[in-house]
Amino acid sequence: MIIDLSKVLKYEDAKVEFDSCLDIKEVSFAGDTYRFLEPIRVTGSIHKSGGPLQLTGRVSGVMSVNCYRCMKEVQKDFNFQLDEILVSNDSHDTEDDEAIRFNGDKIDITEVVINNILINMSMKHLCSVDCKGLCPQCGADLNVTECKCSTEVIDPRLEVLKKLLNNKE
Repeated sequence: MIIDLSKVLKYEDAKVEFDSCLDIKEVSFAGDTYRFLEPIRVTGSIHKSGGPLQLTGRVSGVMSVNCYRCMKEVQKDFNFQLDEILVSNDSHDTEDDEAIRFNGDKIDITEVVINNILINMSMKHLCSVDCKGLCPQCGADLNVTECKCSTEVIDPRLEVLKKLLNNKE
């Protein structure tokens, strides 16, 4: 999503508004794949008032991820505020390490939007708060069925002692 900043860079108190959709299919991050079920809507403005450019807006959409416990596909809506500082690489207006740098009089905010989606999403998505997950032994979905696996948990460091007790019997 490329935005022309020439008007904002030229005039003080200038503003450029945008309302567009990003057609991104999926993004992989930290072992998860986020699939976007519809284009991501991005609305907002970039304005200049004395210092660096200020990007403000809203990002909304629908994505699909896997449940952290049972691996079922979960649909999640997102809608959050976008606030970023934009600084030209030619400028020395700010020493802010978190400022988004750009060249020339245009900026592509696609990466900024994707990074903000990843920052605003929870790291663990659940299909429901009472999701039982998968059996760690047989892999059965415990939300759907009960498995016959042993639920006895033995600390592996103490398993040698259990073998000694079994040998005495």
